[in-house]
Amino acid sequence: MKSYLIATACNKKYENFLYNHWLKSLKENVELSNIDLLIIDHGLSEEIRKKIIEEGFLIYEASNRKGLINNNRFIELRDFLLGKKYDQVLICDSGDIIFQSDISHLFELCNSSIRGCFEEISPHMDILISEADINYDITEIKDFMKKNKNMLINVGFLIFPYNLYVEIVNNMEKMIKNPDKWGLETILLNYLIKKEQFCEISTIYNFIPTTSTKKYFVKDGKFYFEDGTLIPVVHNAGGNKFLRPIRNFGYGKEYNKEKKFIIFLLRNFYKLLSFFRKNLLINQR
Repeated sequence: MKSYLIATACNKKYENFLYNHWLKSLKENVELSNIDLLIIDHGLSEEIRKKIIEEGFLIYEASNRKGLINNNRFIELRDFLLGKKYDQVLICDSGDIIFQSDISHLFELCNSSIRGCFEEISPHMDILISEADINYDITEIKDFMKKNKNMLINVGFLIFPYNLYVEIVNNMEKMIKNPDKWGLETILLNYLIKKEQFCEISTIYNFIPTTSTKKYFVKDGKFYFEDGTLIPVVHNAGGNKFLRPIRNFGYGKEYNKEKKFIIFLLRNFYKLLSFFRKNLLINQR
């Protein structure tokens, strides 16, 4: 067993991206000598399972828990980790992330804290959650988010010390009432993580075109900031295919076309929502 673990979860719908883009970009750009890779299997085909195992990576078959993969993946990883001895654990998305340069040094950065990125333009996810979704005081969570300026930690790329991961996910599991609710893991993890030791890392390690204020360009399928710096991790986040900012997203020269209108629309919608939310809070005081 190695010191560190990178884990993700995937089903058959996204398995081709997982294998041909997420995994390929990870292998070609990240120093993996002291890192194990784990795929939590939510219904992968036998063909993909076989390829992953033949390459020496770990497979963990998910249980039959009800609910979205987005919510359950954290609990499934907790179950896998019990009894293991990893020092640090990175859990990230696999259907909409590519790696363009090494991120292995992040395991040594602030290694007693949880590491992640704040979204520079934060969509107010807490408006999606109601009392029907959680076993907890919804007002307490929403008030806490407001006090923290509604800045969202994006949960698509998070690094935890082993013990903190198990503790937080245990608490998260107790709070989940409706595991089918989209966005639930974002709100609960933001609430729980911000109460612990959190170390903010640069958004270059979880770059989302629609919530970033940084200028960038795409050349030969690769993402760069305007000064020519290669972006280490690109995250084509979005609730559905239409809202994802990059068309034909992937790892290679023939991929990645910007949907400039969608990016413009969503950035300005999130900014407008933030403006109205701030003014509402001021008027309530």
